[in-house]
Amino acid sequence: MEQDNSGLRVERSPALLRIMFFAPNSGRRALTGMEKYMLTLIRELKEQAECLLVADEPGVLAIQAGLPVIVHPVPSAEHEESPDAVIRRHPAFGPLVNLLHMRQPDIVLVGGPHPVLPASAAKLLGIPVLWLLTETVTDPAWTQQTGQQIERYADWIAGVSDASLAPLCTRASESKIFLLPPTRRREELNPDLHPVYRHKLRSVLPVDEKHRIVGFAAPRLKPEMGLSWFAAMAVQVAAMHPDVRFLVAGSVCDEAHYRLCRRMIEESGYGSRFHYVELEPHREQVLAAMDLIVVPSLSAESFSMTALDGWLLGKNVIAYRSGGLEEMLTATGGSGLLAPQGDVEALTDRVLKCLEAGAQLEARAEASRRSAEAAYGEEAYRERLAMLMANVRKRALELRRRRKPGSLPVLRPHAVYKGKWSPAVFLLEQGRKRPFASAEAFRFYRYRGEDIRVVPDAVLHRFPTGRVLRHDPPSPPNRPSVMLARGEGRLVYLLTGGRRLPVVSQAALRQRGLDPTRVVQLPSAELSVLPLGGDRRRSPKRKRRRYLGTKQAGRAIRHNNPARSRRL
Repeated sequence: MEQDNSGLRVERSPALLRIMFFAPNSGRRALTGMEKYMLTLIRELKEQAECLLVADEPGVLAIQAGLPVIVHPVPSAEHEESPDAVIRRHPAFGPLVNLLHMRQPDIVLVGGPHPVLPASAAKLLGIPVLWLLTETVTDPAWTQQTGQQIERYADWIAGVSDASLAPLCTRASESKIFLLPPTRRREELNPDLHPVYRHKLRSVLPVDEKHRIVGFAAPRLKPEMGLSWFAAMAVQVAAMHPDVRFLVAGSVCDEAHYRLCRRMIEESGYGSRFHYVELEPHREQVLAAMDLIVVPSLSAESFSMTALDGWLLGKNVIAYRSGGLEEMLTATGGSGLLAPQGDVEALTDRVLKCLEAGAQLEARAEASRRSAEAAYGEEAYRERLAMLMANVRKRALELRRRRKPGSLPVLRPHAVYKGKWSPAVFLLEQGRKRPFASAEAFRFYRYRGEDIRVVPDAVLHRFPTGRVLRHDPPSPPNRPSVMLARGEGRLVYLLTGGRRLPVVSQAALRQRGLDPTRVVQLPSAELSVLPLGGDRRRSPKRKRRRYLGTKQAGRAIRHNNPARSRRL
């Protein structure tokens, strides 16, 4: 009976989509690239949809997103390249299906190459999946099977660049793919404070305003980010331009590689002109101090936020032709500042040409800023997102129509059901499925294991989730709408329609096909507030008996008669 009942919401605006985000597993101290991308999406969508965030534990993403957090484990499947039958036997699969039953999102949103479990659970229930991709095919996490699974589970695939979507551009996925590059909110970069940041950091380093700074920036100084290539280029530039200083911003994660780069710089004799700082969490303050930003990435980056931030802050950006970087510089009119990947001489040549451009350097930077704003600014992002969400909303509303009473599957009312894969047990009432809060509540209301009917989870999911059945207290909102009950006395009542109908004897119960062992003991105070069925206004021409009256009410609580046929 494990289930997530906290904050279960049943009602929602008919036009408001409910989107469930599954946060990627990561460290809690700083946001990863995927989390930053997801955060931007959340900030836009929470203004137009009801958004829920599922995470192993509350972290930085949850805090900055400002969303309700559902703490729920979402492990990576051990056999992510296995068929559905194997994935569904994973211990975490059933609880994930359960969570989706309870919350009933209109769409599930996952990110990265490995959220197979929630995507598979959503697909089982017929919930559309939007899959976000911020990585490229060169990432070690990618395999051919990974791409096949994304195409199988995803209804829409949103990628940050053509480079990130390249392995999925097949005929099978062509209609699913949307290009959705990230953006940067203007207030995040604080452009109005740019002169203040620039002066403050240059004063600390110290670097005079007459000196131009060529910078390298990466959250983590990994070898593939190209620090060694930056150092090789920088010592050549230093020999030709005494007025140039160099700034390396980022956290050391590979000590051996970092020491090698520092040794190269110190042995050149120009070490005093190099400065080192952390990049995060105030990257805009660091970038503001630079005049040129070099991105010599050796990996096929899908998208470079460093390049985008540099442009938006009015900087010139020089880069290697690596994946999405080439797309970005071409889109912003900077193709002339691209160098072949790994070519130090070409990289040096591009930097020298910029330094020697004089007044043209600022004009080029301003042109790049306007181009970057047009290609990757907030308005461009919202236009692309609107196209994607129009497709999502259309599908979601189609699926909602299937949940209207006239379109629901034919299941026996007031019977107990569970899905094939999910552990939750539900009581079907008035076109809704009401989950039992616990095994104790299930037993308290005199239900038994043999009462449970198993149906496909997709069938059960089509019924809206109703109020949770609890036994503490067994008040009207918490208990079944139709049930046999007694107080402190011996008299038994059929509770139905908000009234209590007295039952004169056990024989009367059996005559109606009801089981006397199904009588629930309730506090007398709970019964006394219900009007008696005999208090109804009666016709003067007919006398009505005061005990159990209708066949429909009798059928509603005929729990355990296996001899009778069952309808699904």
